[in-house]
Amino acid sequence: MKNKFVILFILLIGYTIKSFSQFNKQLCKQNEEIVFAFQLKNQKWVSVCKEKNEQYIVYRFGLPGKIELQYPSLLDSTSWRQFNFKGYTRGGGKQNAAMNYAFLDFINSNIQYEVYETWNSEENKEYCGVSITINKKKVDMRGLLKTRKRALLSLLYGNKIKMEEEE
Repeated sequence: MKNKFVILFILLIGYTIKSFSQFNKQLCKQNEEIVFAFQLKNQKWVSVCKEKNEQYIVYRFGLPGKIELQYPSLLDSTSWRQFNFKGYTRGGGKQNAAMNYAFLDFINSNIQYEVYETWNSEENKEYCGVSITINKKKVDMRGLLKTRKRALLSLLYGNKIKMEEEE
């Protein structure tokens, strides 16, 4: 009788752990791939994920057990058109001012979010982060480069995402 309770307890713990681990630490589900993710100084993650068959794209912010924002809330093929992407890459080293930049933005409840990843050869500096603009006040939260996963610039190639024109 005691063994049955032990086995039942172990099964219950395993099921609970599995339900809590619905998201990996980069906030993507098992049926999703990381497009771009990074951690902030406050240990929270910013993640852009896409469904493995490209059925949808999603932005998430928070911790694996506590997602504070998911955009869009409806995960279907219309999600691709709810983001704007702008990206550019130029090689050729410092003499050609080589650079990479990528920006993914969306508006949720009158708040503008912009996930970014930039690098330029002249200063040899790179950054990633998310900027949030509320009532014309902009807050920039820089990501920790050592935690960065994949590249936002990957959205430049062959996706359903809405491309923003160069200015």
